[in-house]
Amino acid sequence: MASSGSRLPSRYGVFALSLLLAGLAWLFLHLAAGNVLARFEERSGDLVWNLSADRRDERRLIVVDVNEESLKEIGPWPWPHATQAKLVDKIAALGARQQIFDIVFTDSRPDSDALVRAVQQQRPVLAQVFTLEQGGQLSVGQLAGALDWSTCPAPFGAAAGYLGNFAALSGNGSLPYAGHVTPRISGDGFVRHVPAVICFQGKSYPALGLAALMRGTADRTLALERGTGLFEPPWRLSASSIAPGFIPLDDRGDLRVSWRVHPNSFISLSAADVLAGRVPGGLLDNAWVLVGSSAFGLNDSIATPFGGVGAGLQVHAQVITALIDGRTPYTPRAEWLAKGLAAILGALVLLLLARRPARKNATGRYFPVYLLPIAASVWAALLWGGHALLLSRSALWLGWVDPALFVMMAGSTLGILEHAKSRLDRDRLYMHLSSYLPAPVAASLALQPASSAIKASTNLVSVMFADIRNFSAYCEARPPDEAAAVLHAFFSVATRVVESEGGVIESFQGDAIIAVWNGEPAPGDSSANSGKSKGTTDAIGENSGTRGSDHARRALQAAINLQAAMQGVLPDPAPAGLEPLSLGIGAETGPAMAGSFGLASRRTHMVMGRTVTIASRLVEMTGELAHPILVGEGLAALVGAAGLQSMGTFLLDGMRVPHHIYAYPLAAPLTNPYPLATDIQ
Repeated sequence: MASSGSRLPSRYGVFALSLLLAGLAWLFLHLAAGNVLARFEERSGDLVWNLSADRRDERRLIVVDVNEESLKEIGPWPWPHATQAKLVDKIAALGARQQIFDIVFTDSRPDSDALVRAVQQQRPVLAQVFTLEQGGQLSVGQLAGALDWSTCPAPFGAAAGYLGNFAALSGNGSLPYAGHVTPRISGDGFVRHVPAVICFQGKSYPALGLAALMRGTADRTLALERGTGLFEPPWRLSASSIAPGFIPLDDRGDLRVSWRVHPNSFISLSAADVLAGRVPGGLLDNAWVLVGSSAFGLNDSIATPFGGVGAGLQVHAQVITALIDGRTPYTPRAEWLAKGLAAILGALVLLLLARRPARKNATGRYFPVYLLPIAASVWAALLWGGHALLLSRSALWLGWVDPALFVMMAGSTLGILEHAKSRLDRDRLYMHLSSYLPAPVAASLALQPASSAIKASTNLVSVMFADIRNFSAYCEARPPDEAAAVLHAFFSVATRVVESEGGVIESFQGDAIIAVWNGEPAPGDSSANSGKSKGTTDAIGENSGTRGSDHARRALQAAINLQAAMQGVLPDPAPAGLEPLSLGIGAETGPAMAGSFGLASRRTHMVMGRTVTIASRLVEMTGELAHPILVGEGLAALVGAAGLQSMGTFLLDGMRVPHHIYAYPLAAPLTNPYPLATDIQ
C-alpha cells in the first residue's frame, strides 16, 4: 500500500492550490499589463453604452451646431462677432431657457461690442480651456466663473495655462457662469472623464456642465465632501438646488461621462438655420441650448463608444443631461468589497462543481473537470452582465474584469490540477488493480465499461501451480504473524520468479499460487514470447522455438527457479513436532479459457479448463511420488522428454482419462538465481 507521504492532496487542497496559483497569476498580469486590463474594462463599458443607449428624442437640451453646412452658408470660421451676437439673440428669441457655449472667444475685434452686449443681456455660459496633461503655460484671455472657495482643495489638479475669453466678454473675470471644456483623453482617444474642477492660481473653476447646472438652478454654491458610506463615491459635490442630493466624483475629482443618450437622440439644429429663422416653432421653448461645432476643420473631434469620430460637444451634451437627471456614473467606495465577493462566489461555484461526493453510487456523477474553465467563463459573462445592468440602470460602475479574470484563472488552474489529480488517481487505481489481477487484465479492464457478459478467450497456455506442503499444520501450531510472514515471503519470491520468466501470477489461493503463460498477453506485448529472461538459469535445452514450446519451456524454467529461490525462505529445520515445509509444483501446457465472469457489480478473473485441472492435480501428487516438480504430458511434448523422468500413467483425481506424468529430477543442489529473494520483508 502507498505510504501516507504518497497521498494525493484532497479536493480542498487542490482547490486552495488553484486559488493561490490564480492569485499569483492575477497579480503578475496586473503588474505586467495593468493598463491593458483597465483599458479592456473601459472598452467593455463602451459596449454597454452602445447597447443600452436611450434612443428617444432628447428635447431638454437642443444642440445648435456650427456644421459644414453652416460654414458653407455663412462663411469660414471664425465668424464675425456681430454674427455670433445675432446667433445669441436668435436663440434667446426662440424661447431658450439658457445657452451654453462650447466655444471660446479669445480675440477682441472691432465688432466685439455687439457680442459683449448680447452676452451681458442673455447671460450664457461661456467656455474656457485649461492645459493639464497637454502641457504648456500659455495664458490667453481672461478666466471667469471661479467658485466661491477660499482655496482649491484636493483632489483637484492644477493647470499650467489656459485659454479664456477676451476680457470685455468675460467682464474682466466677473462673468458669473463660465466652465472649462478640458477633457481627460485616454490612450485610445476616448473621453471617459472630465475634471469636475480645475485649479489655477488658487482659484477653482468648474466644468462646463457644472456651470450650466448652476446657471440653470441659479445656485453658485457647491460644497465638496468626502464620501463616507460604502455605496457613496470617493468625493461628491453637493448643493441645495441639486435634486438627487450630490454629484459623484471619483478619487481624482473627475466626472465620469455618461454615454446613456444615443447621439442621434439629440436634436441638432444648424447654426445657419437658426440665423435664417428656419427653426420649427416652439422647439426651443424652455430648453437648454448647447452651441458648438461638429465641422471637421475646427479640430474638435473625439472617439465615442458609438463608433468612428464624433464632435467634442457630444461630451458636454452627455455630461449636462446626466447632471440634469442625477445619473452621473460613479464607482462606489465598496467596489473592492463587491469585487471580492464576486471572486469568492465564483470560486465557491467552481468548488461545488469540482467537488466529489462522499460516497460513489450508481447514480453518482462527477462534473467533468475539462468544463471548469467553461464554467469560469460563464461566471465572467455573468459578471459583465451584472456590470452592464448596474451601469445602464443605476449609473453604478462596478469593475468586473478583476474578479472575472481571477475566477477564469482559478477555473483553468483548478481544471488542470483536477485533471492531473484524476490521472494520478487513475494510475494509482490501476497500480492497485494490477496487484490483485494480472497486469494485462487490469489494463484491459481500465479501458472497458462494466459488463455482466462473459468476456473470455481460449488460448494455448502453460499453467504452473505451486503449493506449500504441510502449511495448514504449520499455521495451526505457529503464531499467525509468523505464518503470515512465511506466506508473504513465498508470494513475493514466486511473483519475482514468474514475472522474470514472462509469466503472470493469475491468483493466490491460500498457500498456493497459480501462474499462467500466454493466458492473456497485453496488446503489443511480445515479452511473453521472446527468449528466456536475462539472468535466469536455463536448465532446459533449446527446442523448436515455436510459440507453444517457448512459453512451455519458460514455465518449466520458472518451476525450477522457484524451487531454488525458496531455499532458505521456508523454515528449515521445521519447528519441533511439525513436518518440514516444502514446495510442490505442477505444470502443464494445453488449451484453457481465460477471462472475466460474473455480474458487473461483482466479477472475477480466472483461467479454467482441463489444463488447469491437470496442473492442480499434479501438485497434489508431488508428495506421493516424492518429486517436487511434476509436469504433464502436454508440456513434456513441447519441451522434449530429454531431462525429464517418466513417472508412468495415472488416472488423476476427477479425470476420466489417464495422464502421463513426468518429473524433473533434482539430483544436485540448485543454484538460487535470486539471491535477494530471502530479504523480502
